[in-house]
Amino acid sequence: MAQICAQALSVPLSAIYTQDTSTHQIPNASPTAASSGSDLNGMAILDACTQLNTRLAPFRAQFGASAPIKTLAHAAYLARVNLAATGFWKMPRIGYVWGEYDTERVKPMYYYFTQGVACSEIELDVLTGSHTVLRTDIKMDIGRSINPGIDYGQIEGAFIQGLGLFTMEETLWLSTMGQLAE
Repeated sequence: MAQICAQALSVPLSAIYTQDTSTHQIPNASPTAASSGSDLNGMAILDACTQLNTRLAPFRAQFGASAPIKTLAHAAYLARVNLAATGFWKMPRIGYVWGEYDTERVKPMYYYFTQGVACSEIELDVLTGSHTVLRTDIKMDIGRSINPGIDYGQIEGAFIQGLGLFTMEETLWLSTMGQLAE
């Protein structure tokens, strides 16, 4: 979130400070799941930064585009310009009914999708089923990255989670009902 703010305000990351969230700061923040935190919070930050950039525009014109944020904020303070902004964002379209794929009637669950593929070279003992992953190549299209370091970690972690799911975990099904055992 700090990176989004720094980029939107055209300031170095060291000029951004964030603190823990709580309901006295954002009273109706949504819970995060399935990477929704990046969308909801990131776009809210972008909204707040857009408001601040509009208010700081006359000072950027006066002091130059490369003026430090400290200079701009000080000048705005002396001119009694509001330097507080509250951003908010909601998904423009959201909703999903499991199993219904009629896109005319049912809204998409997410605003965007990513695509990826992985290919692994393994060594397999066909007698015991024991295997060793020798190499894996992963190709992902994630669009415009906020933080490539985090993306690499998420992609690698997802691969390892899937590898464990399909090679080490045993799923148990209830034979009478055909449902996954809890």
